[in-house]
Formats: sequence, structure tokens, C-alpha cells
Amino acid sequence: MFINSKGIILSALISTVAVPSYALTDLSDRIEFSGFGRVIGGYLDDKGAKYEDYTNHLSFSQQSLFALQSDLKITETLSLSAQLLAHTSSDRESGLEWLYLNYQPNQNWQFKIGKLRTSFFQYSDVLDVGFAYHWISPPQQVYSGILFSNYEGVSATYRLNVNEINFDIEAYYGVYEGEFKRQDEQVPIDVDEIKGAILNLSKGNLSLRISVTQSADFFADVPAFTQFSDAIEFAGFKENAESLRFNGKAVGYQASVKYDDLDYFFGAEWVKIASDLLVVPEVDSYYLTAGYNFYPFQTHVSYSTSKTAYNTTENLIPKGVNPGLDQLSFAYDQITGNLPLYDLDSISIGFRWDFRHNMAAKADITFLNGEPGESSFFSDISDPDFDRKATLYQIGIEWVF
Repeated sequence: MFINSKGIILSALISTVAVPSYALTDLSDRIEFSGFGRVIGGYLDDKGAKYEDYTNHLSFSQQSLFALQSDLKITETLSLSAQLLAHTSSDRESGLEWLYLNYQPNQNWQFKIGKLRTSFFQYSDVLDVGFAYHWISPPQQVYSGILFSNYEGVSATYRLNVNEINFDIEAYYGVYEGEFKRQDEQVPIDVDEIKGAILNLSKGNLSLRISVTQSADFFADVPAFTQFSDAIEFAGFKENAESLRFNGKAVGYQASVKYDDLDYFFGAEWVKIASDLLVVPEVDSYYLTAGYNFYPFQTHVSYSTSKTAYNTTENLIPKGVNPGLDQLSFAYDQITGNLPLYDLDSISIGFRWDFRHNMAAKADITFLNGEPGESSFFSDISDPDFDRKATLYQIGIEWVF
């Protein structure tokens, strides 16, 4: 077995591959290198908070990155792919982004095993490759850090064409161990079962995508909450105690449509996350985007929105019985009443110039309109009068090779 509670033992996987002697000859003909990079600068016009870690000082350290990918052809049907990524953000680790074996016995079937990209969204597979899409930053309401970007496991894809309609059907299964950002902190999590299915349909310039992902046996390590839940259970209120232990599951639903031709394009994507975990909010979000192409230039506009909530348990700890229960009850109300909410509307306007076939310059302006008193994807809010309204300015250079 390559999958255990801690993930896939990649070294064991690679060592079991039977490589024929001829595969070791002419290595330069069997290995290909490619990569991509981006240098992104941003400025937020309000000093009272951060958004995507941007402040009221121009900075290039949030989203700039460089990646190198190698693809080794072992046989005609078997290959090994690896990607190394160096990121400037302090919230994201640099290193091995993916490493997997790819087996494609024919034009219809494809199988992968290893460390893979989690395909939650329309652009998940190319999220780091800014050259592949028109924005500098995809809408935060949909492409937020609430979910994790990769997993260790297996995937299977079947492709077919019926009456000029292309069908891609993918199923995947795996595990995840790592961290994700919740408000202003990194929360360690373990997910012992990730499973999902994706359906892609395309005909001509039109494409549709529908997916569902379930993360079961989800455990998040928040020591302060664990200690408090133990105290509540000791007092006899097990249901309230369990609600703070972050053991449960989350399910994500996604649907998108995209149309693109030589002159213009439009797209829309909707995401809903249902969760019984306090560490993961329930999310209902979408964006609408459209643009005009006049090569080598492109302009675009997008509207994005999100609504969030939490599946909280009614406070069953009585007040007025004794000081100890009062303390527990008020503390429980404070925790469940101050969970970060991410309601946010935004409008972004952007411009792109493909000054070379593999390089593009971009400029985006995003007008942010959040809900007063909520997080609304802002962080490090230092001004109590900050009204959750700000404008983000971004410039960037993107390239592939």
C-alpha cells in the first residue's frame, strides 16, 4: 500500500517502478524541462488592514514566484513529473509542489499517483501559472485559502468524444497533512480521506465544468479550543464540547462555464462549501467575468461576491446556576459569536499586454466592499474604524518557458 494515514510514501512508489535498461539511455531525449514565473507588486489604499497580505506600502513579496518542472518519459505510456516552486510569500512554503507518476495506456485513459494538485476550481491546476488566465489574482471569494492546494493520492481520468462534444471524467482519492490559513493564523490539519469527481464538457469555444469534493475525517489542531472543549465536556455538556473539537467533514460543490473566441470571452464560476466544522465556514460564492481581445492587448472586468456562515451548535450551558457555568457559557458565546466571516463584494478591472509569445504584462484594480465588523478576507485589522472598503492596485509580469 502506498497510502497510509500520513500520506503516500513517494520514495517507495518511485523505487517500485520497473525501468527498462533502454530508458536510461539518451536521457536528454527522454526528459523535458519547463517552467513559469511571475513578479507581482501590489498596494492597498488603506493603512488600517491588509488584503492578501498587501498593505499601504508597495510590495512585491506576496505573490511573486518561480517554478521549474521536469517530465521524464520512462516508457511510451509511463512518465514521472515533478515541480519545484520558490515563493516569496511567508504564508506559503517553497519546495516540492507536486511529484507523481503518470500512466496513459491509450488516448482515453490516464492515471496518476503521488503528490497531486487538488482540482477544486476551474483554474486549480494552473493557479500558480498567472500567464494562463487574465487576472493577476483570481477572485479571492472563490479562490481563497480556506481549502488546501494539493494532496497525496491517486486520480483516474477518462476522455471521450461524442457528436463533437469532448467529455473528461475524473475521480480522485487521497489524504492531506499540512496547514491552512484561518484569519491571521496557520492551523495544522489532517484529512484522512479526500475524494472527488469532476466532469468537463467542451464543444468549440464553450466549456462547462462540474465538480464535487468531500473531505472526511477532518481534524484541525487548535490547542486553545481543545482545552476549552475538554472543560465543557467535564462539566457535562458533550454536544457543545464536540462542536469545538474540529473533527468532521466538509463538502465542496463547484460549477463553471467559459466561452472564449478571438474577439471576446466571458466566464462564471460558483462554489458552495458545506461544513460541520467551526474551523471551515460554509461558503456560497461566485464570480462573473468578461473581456475583450485586441491582440496583443486585452481588457477585462469581473464582479465577485461571497456569503459565509457557520454551522454552530446551540449553547446548552445554562447561565445563572453558578459562577463556573457562567464562565463557560459566556466563553462559548464569545467563541461562536466571533468566528471570522468572509462576506465580500468586489469589482475588478484589468489590462493585459502580451508583448512576447510567452510573456505578458498586467495591471489590475480591484474595488473591495466588505461587511463592517466582519473579516471580509481582510487581515491584521488595526483601525477599529476601518469600514471594510478599500482599493487594491496590482501590476505584474508573467512568463512561461
